[in-house]
Amino acid sequence: MGEEDTHSEGENIIHQDSLFRDEEKMEESANVAYLLTLGILLGLTLREINKKTKFPYSPMVLSCGLLIGLLQSSLGYLGESASILSHMHPHLIVYVFIPVLLFESAFNCDWYVFKYQMVNILLLAGPGVGWGAILLGIVFKLFLFYSDEDMNWYQAFTLGSVLSATDPVAVVALLKELGASAAFNHLIEGEALLNDGVAMVFFIFFNKLSKAAAGIGGGVTFGGVLLNFFRNSIVGPVLGVIVGFFGALWARRIVGDDVEVGWLTFVFTYLTFYWAEFCFFKTSGLLAVVSLGLFWSAFGKTRIRSESEHAVHTVWSFVQYSCDTTVFLLVGMIVGTEVIEERYIYTSDYFRMILFYFFMIICRYLMVISFWPLLKKYGYPMSQPELIVFVYGGLRGALGLTLSLMVGCDPDLPPRFRHLSVFFTAGMAALTNLVNGTTCKALVNYLNMIENPVIKKKVYKRYLTDMIVNQEDTIKELEGDEHYAMADWNQVKALVGSQEYLQEVVQLENEIKQIQGGNMSRISYEGLTDSETFGEVRYRVLRILKGLYYSKFEHGQCDEDSVRLLVESSDVALDHTGSILNIWEQLFQSFTSFSSIKYFFKAKEWTFLGGYAQQYITKHLGFVYDVTTTFISCASEVLTLQQHMPMNKGAVKLIMDELRNEITKAEIYLGSLNDTFPEVIRAIQTKRASHTVLMHQRHHLEENQKNGLVDDKEFNSLKANIDARLVQLENHSFDWQIPTFHAFAMEFPIFTGVPKEELDTIVKSTYEKRYQQDEIIYEKGMTCQNIYIVQKGTVDDEVGTHILKKGLGSLLSYANLIGDGKCMTTARAASETVLHSLNLNVLRSLMQKSELFEQKIYINSIEYLIKLFESQAGPLGQMEAKRLGQFLRSKTQFKKFDVNSNVEFMFGGYIIKGEIQSCIQDDGDGFERYRDYCYIPPRENDFIVNKSLICLVFDDAIDIIKQDRLEQFNLENHEEIVQERFSKIDIQHQQQEF
Repeated sequence: MGEEDTHSEGENIIHQDSLFRDEEKMEESANVAYLLTLGILLGLTLREINKKTKFPYSPMVLSCGLLIGLLQSSLGYLGESASILSHMHPHLIVYVFIPVLLFESAFNCDWYVFKYQMVNILLLAGPGVGWGAILLGIVFKLFLFYSDEDMNWYQAFTLGSVLSATDPVAVVALLKELGASAAFNHLIEGEALLNDGVAMVFFIFFNKLSKAAAGIGGGVTFGGVLLNFFRNSIVGPVLGVIVGFFGALWARRIVGDDVEVGWLTFVFTYLTFYWAEFCFFKTSGLLAVVSLGLFWSAFGKTRIRSESEHAVHTVWSFVQYSCDTTVFLLVGMIVGTEVIEERYIYTSDYFRMILFYFFMIICRYLMVISFWPLLKKYGYPMSQPELIVFVYGGLRGALGLTLSLMVGCDPDLPPRFRHLSVFFTAGMAALTNLVNGTTCKALVNYLNMIENPVIKKKVYKRYLTDMIVNQEDTIKELEGDEHYAMADWNQVKALVGSQEYLQEVVQLENEIKQIQGGNMSRISYEGLTDSETFGEVRYRVLRILKGLYYSKFEHGQCDEDSVRLLVESSDVALDHTGSILNIWEQLFQSFTSFSSIKYFFKAKEWTFLGGYAQQYITKHLGFVYDVTTTFISCASEVLTLQQHMPMNKGAVKLIMDELRNEITKAEIYLGSLNDTFPEVIRAIQTKRASHTVLMHQRHHLEENQKNGLVDDKEFNSLKANIDARLVQLENHSFDWQIPTFHAFAMEFPIFTGVPKEELDTIVKSTYEKRYQQDEIIYEKGMTCQNIYIVQKGTVDDEVGTHILKKGLGSLLSYANLIGDGKCMTTARAASETVLHSLNLNVLRSLMQKSELFEQKIYINSIEYLIKLFESQAGPLGQMEAKRLGQFLRSKTQFKKFDVNSNVEFMFGGYIIKGEIQSCIQDDGDGFERYRDYCYIPPRENDFIVNKSLICLVFDDAIDIIKQDRLEQFNLENHEEIVQERFSKIDIQHQQQEF
């Protein structure tokens, strides 16, 4: 008998060794996974319902979770799975899901708007959360009359902390849909993002005080409280920044591997949370993750290659949706289960909960009003309607519910208080999401919070009419295709929504008439008293600027972080089209001050931090230089489009003057930048030029691959080579030394190809000259003996009615080199300036010896000549400087002709010196003649040279060069043509209906 027992016991030991698995447990695990999968499928169904009905998504998921929890006994094995999940420890939800949700929200925020709203966000999410928790605790004790047996004061403040965490996802999505300003959306989103972590800090703080008051745990000292609060609120964010910094360095070294970049962001998110919560830091993991996400939003995104950025954002959007759905479903099931098993909630608590809902809104209002003077002082001003929506839109969500469950499972707290915490938090989450979330749209409309001025209606109407005309063109094209001969075109028009678009246009016209009191003359821009006229011009200018920024970026002439700031500045200005343009101020706020950068100059000499300090200076000043020069270039190009804008010319001129003033501010700043950091600017220009060339190579390679001109094998090899060079360029350490003038002259573009002995002669004739601010360098009409190169400072060159700002490396002036020995312009030092003086006769001698050098001088002089002789410049005078330079260098030929030679100008040209006459006499006008400094329009007939000719012959028509912009922004007479054709389409539809 004993042997059998021993044998039986041995069998049990064999069957339950380390490899033993319970089959029933395996089935339970499969059912749990099955339930979670069904939960995601349910979420997708609710997502479709949300698209159709606009009913908030999160409340629907939470409600379904509550139903599953309440009905689990009737759901069979799915109910058993729900029971297993409902007993999941809430810490697991915090550890697995919350870090992902917080990082994704912080990572995808717009850093530039967030930074400008930073003070307001910190006020509301920092002391605002603490003050809000105290107010809610007072409500529990003094207005809802909960005794110390239900909850003491510290416990009331603990519950107040839990209820201070907001999750206004539904409200933010609604406001974006309705067109609320980005600044207001970021204030709501930023406050919710940070107050989640801060609410956890206050929750831990008050919870410890509560336990200490009950004699649980160690004693609490004032110093210990401060130390703990500092560790949770400061150390966590600092850790997030440090981890983010090293993660960003790693990400920049990854080329063409979307999987590695995506996993890198996930790994660092969870590592940051784990190191903060469980390692020796013992700080707030949530604040550490938020800090990590914000750091990556500000600096990490630019470290991710553009080809990988879209993939990373797609993956994080998928994960965010999955986690958000799962958390609301799980929390709903847990709360539903708690309701079934509830023994500590009384009937009076339900009435108190409804009463508390109103008190909670009042307390949030009091909290915001407490900081109102500071909120008006910093960031973007908040209007009264926005204040009301901000208070009303403070929904409670996943983190608050999770914190309440953490209270609920804490055995050191009284059972009644634990259940009250879950009860009130679940109730507030349900009420705020179901009531506030669904009625917020009505409140926004009632308050008229979102301005919908006539300008936006007009622009939208234009878009619709343009789309209708384009749709009609496509239909007519297809009607002539034999492969569509049997199509039912009436049904096609019904399916593509032609009639609906026409009805919407009519509705918009009626709304515009109603807003403008039926005075349609205002629609046609008669008079300049209507601010809507100026607003519409500003709106169009800002939209064109955005298009130009993106165009620069697509052609590799602007970095990702630069274009992000530039576009954001336009978006902010688009929210204030009733005010004068203030674009530069918005950009300037994102730059580090010169005084701060000088501290980094000192730090670059330090042993350990020197390399990082130098890298930061190069990176930030490169960013500043990129933003400033891109803004100047794009804004200057907008000025050239002035006469093509189909709006009131007086209004256009005034707004262009505003834009010109913004350009002047940027040019002054750029001059100061060149003066203060010339050694860095040289490195920045070198790096930027290299980056532009590599990006052009890359785009060219991709275009060839799309067109089938290069095999995949060669494409991958060449692309990998270019990507590797981009990585090397990013990590390259540039020399910050100012070169000698001889070295500088060797690299100067116009001296390229000049023999060394000739260059030595030029250098020997140079000497340095210094000028104080406003000191005249030379005046128009005075004898010209020297040409100057700017070594430091900025010079204003007065060319006719124009002022050209010339900075580091500029030559003064090309026009003087080709003149008759007299200065053709007046140059004045705009700041303290250092110039290198070159002998005029030496340079003219070189022009006679080197045809290439002569050609460069004449081509560069065109910028001056078309401004000095503006009436003779033709379309050249309307071109932006950079586009003019590109055209002259790539689409023209420099030519010299003797007397009696025949010359052809099929695409036009420009006479620098000389005279020509048409070979064919015009009817009644005699012979066409063109002389010095004159544009020649395209002509099919030949010309004969009357006087030795120096000219440029165009290889392409100028109008073709400008046409891409006119077509891109629907300028010139495009709108009139569309309107005329739309009127015909509208009449046809009306006749068909009749």
